Amino acid sequence: MKKNIKLYKFNEIDSTNEYLRKNHKHYEEFDVICARTQTHGKARRQNDWVSMDGMALFSFFLNERNSWKIEDYLKLPLIAGLAVIKGLRKIENLEYKFKWTNDVYVENMKLCGILMEKTENAYIVGIGINVNNILPENLQNKATSLTQLTNKKYEIDEVIKNIVLEFQTLCENLENGFWKDILKEINQINYLKGKKIELKLGNETVSGTAQNIDENGELEILIEKADNGKPEVRSFSVGEVFEKIVYSS
Repeated sequence: MKKNIKLYKFNEIDSTNEYLRKNHKHYEEFDVICARTQTHGKARRQNDWVSMDGMALFSFFLNERNSWKIEDYLKLPLIAGLAVIKGLRKIENLEYKFKWTNDVYVENMKLCGILMEKTENAYIVGIGINVNNILPENLQNKATSLTQLTNKKYEIDEVIKNIVLEFQTLCENLENGFWKDILKEINQINYLKGKKIELKLGNETVSGTAQNIDENGELEILIEKADNGKPEVRSFSVGEVFEKIVYSS
């Protein structure tokens, strides 16, 4: 059952994820902590997240469910990505793509990053979206914002509420056995599909062509020459993806 979305706003905070990790017991599931700016925003692999005024910077949490298996929680980053896209479409219907496992792209540039963390019996969803901000020149070939794409300004509270409501709906659908339908939607907006990529797994690097995201939420990669010298499709649950630049003669 969906609940009304409550926004708790901070002008400045170290990190909305870190705040919720320490204080989630004082809030209800799906309550949103949002900030105008973050001083120590968190990204994956302990990286800092660039924080700018005009972004949607927010976190909320999902309590553990008795009926869910561990595999269901591993699907949450994908559900969060789809929720972002479905929520944004209601604001501005652009050609959004989901980049496995935690980014949203539009026009081949990053629009949004997602960070999932677990603390005690709660799963924290941290989201940063470039909405009304203008990216610095050194990032403009890699990232974009809604306002740079459309030359319009947006109501950030509305953006956040749309996304959290979509996340609630998708979690209900997952709980009710509709994962295959969710996955079909995700693969329709799979940014990596067909791209030459390198996947870094610690000290190992796997090169190949990205395929679909499979029913376990893992990325399938077609490796031209596997160990046996033949093409092989392998699935990966983790790893950092880099696109390979292919130059045509």
